[in-house]
Order: sequence, then structure tokens, then C-alpha cells
Amino acid sequence: KEENAVKLADVLLVPLGDILAVEEQPVEEDKAVSSRFSTRKRAIAAGLVVLLAGIFASFFFFFANGQVPHLTAKRLAPSHTAPGQMFPVLLNVAFDAEENSSLLLKEQLPQGCSIVRSIPQATAMGKNFLKWVARDGSSIRLFAYLAKCTPDPQNKTDLLFQGSLLVRQSRKQEIPVGGSEQLQLSNFHWADSNQDNVIDDEELLAVYDEFDLVKGLGINVEEIESIWMGSGYRWNPKQSLFEILP
Repeated sequence: KEENAVKLADVLLVPLGDILAVEEQPVEEDKAVSSRFSTRKRAIAAGLVVLLAGIFASFFFFFANGQVPHLTAKRLAPSHTAPGQMFPVLLNVAFDAEENSSLLLKEQLPQGCSIVRSIPQATAMGKNFLKWVARDGSSIRLFAYLAKCTPDPQNKTDLLFQGSLLVRQSRKQEIPVGGSEQLQLSNFHWADSNQDNVIDDEELLAVYDEFDLVKGLGINVEEIESIWMGSGYRWNPKQSLFEILP
């Protein structure tokens, strides 16, 4: 108490301020307590950082070990085709899962296009869409279909294809099909990639290497070989066919 401090200062012959300074010691103790609390908070924060780092490392290990596969789906299609003429489209699907997994592959064709046949047979197919459900297959799969297109009512010549892939082990993460997306209607054969009315050696080999992989699709390879052996071709719009030049 202050009155006791005054008496004590008189006896000890010291200033009253020195006595009162001793009484302020609990404030220093409060600072010490506050410091201990600050140290505890820092320890908790450090623990949370370590915990989050462990969770991140676990997720990284989970993904790196193929539990959630990396998906790819690529479309290979000609850049152009003549109206009403059949052309092939290939869909190459790959994912790095360690175990086999089911997938759902969807393909949507633009207006004015129709499907002739598919390999393997589509699980569901309409006039201009396909859906494949593949079960317990390999991690690299090839799908293909034969189609033909005519100009839509708005007379568009550039047609856009869309598709998506969903794999069971991907935790319902649906990805779009990449690769070729746009097809142009023109008066050139789909195998004539540079559109010069001639199918040269490289273009013929491209047909064999890229589009003739799927047997039973029904690609008219004989017509392509006849154009290659001749001097060229021209499009007959009235009869909707290619005339091979000798």
C-alpha cells in the first residue's frame, strides 16, 4: 500500500519513487506472461505450417502415383472435305492410371454432318453424336468413325467438332477432346492436304500411317490410290464425285 511505502521510505531514507518502483514488478511479470503466450502462438503457427506441408506432400504423392490419372484425348481429322463425301475421324485416348479404368467418350458433330459407322461400335449414336462407354480396357485406346457433311441452312463452310472424356479414376473431372476441331467444306479430297488437286507420295503415306489403322472403318483407299496413280482429279459438283484424271 502507498501509506506503507511512505513509512518505509522514511525509515530507509530513500526516495518514495524507489519504493513504488519495486511495487511495479508485477507489470514486468505480466510482460513475461505475454511473452510466453507469444512464444506459444509461434509454436502453434509453426506446427500448422508443418501439418499443411505434410498434407500437401501427401496429395503430391497421391497424384504422382497415378491415383488420379493424367488424361489426354486427341482428335485427328482432315482439315477439309468435299460436300457429301465420307471422311474419317480418329480419337486417341490415353491416361496414366496404373490400373484399368472405365471411360465415357462423347463426340458431337456440327449441324449438317451425319455418322456413317464407328469402330468400335458406339454405345449410343444419333445422327450427329456418338458416345462410347468402354470398360476395363487398356490405358491407350483408339476410337474412330466415318462421317459426311453438307452445308447447313446458313451456308457455313467451316464446321466445328466438340468432344469430352470422363474416366472413372479422374474423380469426375471431364476434359475436352483436343486436336483437330474445325473442318472446311471445299472441292478437294480430304486426303489432299495441300489442296492442289493431286495426291502425292507423302499424302498417300499419311493415309496409311494415320487413317488406315482402324480396319473395318470403310475408308475408300482404292479411290485414293487411283488418284495417286493418275495425274490428278477434279470435283464434279453436279454428280457429287471426284473425276480422276489419267
